[in-house]
Amino acid sequence: MERGLVAVLGLVVGVVVALGAFALFIVDTGDSGDPPETSFPALDHDEVSADGLMAAWRRWRTATFVSEGTWTRTIDGVEEPLIGPVYTAQRPPRRLVVRLGSTVEEIDRSVASCDSSSDDLIAPPCIGGDSGLSFDDRVAAELTLVSGYVEGERRLYDVDRGEPGCYRVELIEPILAAPWGRWAEFCFDPASGALASALVRRPSAIDLEVIDIIRTEVTDADFG
Repeated sequence: MERGLVAVLGLVVGVVVALGAFALFIVDTGDSGDPPETSFPALDHDEVSADGLMAAWRRWRTATFVSEGTWTRTIDGVEEPLIGPVYTAQRPPRRLVVRLGSTVEEIDRSVASCDSSSDDLIAPPCIGGDSGLSFDDRVAAELTLVSGYVEGERRLYDVDRGEPGCYRVELIEPILAAPWGRWAEFCFDPASGALASALVRRPSAIDLEVIDIIRTEVTDADFG
């Protein structure tokens, strides 16, 4: 996977985006050629599960790992899905995320973001500089945002557990630009703490991110 010299910002909380075995129900359509129908179970909020999701999210954002996988968006009524690679190298306070041709690199207080170019002869335009926040500050801000999604009386989502290592969320009331759509599931790798998969049901599409490779040995070359 090409990663370029610089990188662009990845899976963010409103984002993410934050995947394995899913606690959804897939109806097999056999050889009809039609896409499978996917329905999602209604959830009863469980505070212990919400706390577990917060702990898993915190571990993911502070762990050291390299992950590679695929992001797929299946638009309702459209046969051909959109597919692209995803790559993350994280060794706090450094993080590199490459998603669908865009990259973001964080080195403590410095952030560089770039858009990919279809012309290999043209260097992608980048925006960089002092973000004013340390790596820890950015993680703390993200966790505060996620907490507002899943904890407290004014939360956006109900939460419960799915398969081991997985957490499911369901939007409580319709809102514009719901960060995780109306239903989502996030699964985390138990060994590394990295995000292993993410499934998000959006108003007119289903986003699925599946990580195929995770390793915990990270070198400078992984950020190159």
